[in-house]
Amino acid sequence: MKSLNELDSKTLHEIMQPLNIIRLSCGNIRARISNRPGEDSDYLIEKMVRIEEQVVRATKLLQDLKRRDENDGMPRDS
Repeated sequence: MKSLNELDSKTLHEIMQPLNIIRLSCGNIRARISNRPGEDSDYLIEKMVRIEEQVVRATKLLQDLKRRDENDGMPRDS
């Protein structure tokens, strides 16, 4: 049976995968809008950038949790 730490690490990894896809998709959508400007281009690009920023923020939080989990398993100097 897997330990709780292993399960948490796997769960963090599984959550980060869709976040990466969302971030990459936003970049692709932004590029497509930039290549075909229209009436709402600026608004849509602004929204894509906002989504990307929030995905980066969530990813950093998950990476921090993963680092903490990894550090908890290691011996510490007193």
